[in-house]
Amino acid sequence: MIEKSLPQRLGMFAVTLGIMLSFVFVLLPLLTNSCSILHRMSVYLDNNGIDPTRYYYTDVEQVKESEIYLRTVLADEKSSASTGR
Repeated sequence: MIEKSLPQRLGMFAVTLGIMLSFVFVLLPLLTNSCSILHRMSVYLDNNGIDPTRYYYTDVEQVKESEIYLRTVLADEKSSASTGR
């Protein structure tokens, strides 16, 4: 592989960085606003103070409710499987 000069590599880096930033800050918001389902999800997240960039939510009430529901469903499945229903 032929190694490129430093100015060429920096230029390619700048172009790649510009493309990635344009994708994240221009194309994705346009896509979100043009798709009604994505727009509704975005509005819901904003209204509930949910930051979608966070990895795990422990302080959001909906997460706790969904955990309780999931544990209840799994416990019901386990008990119905053991009783043969």
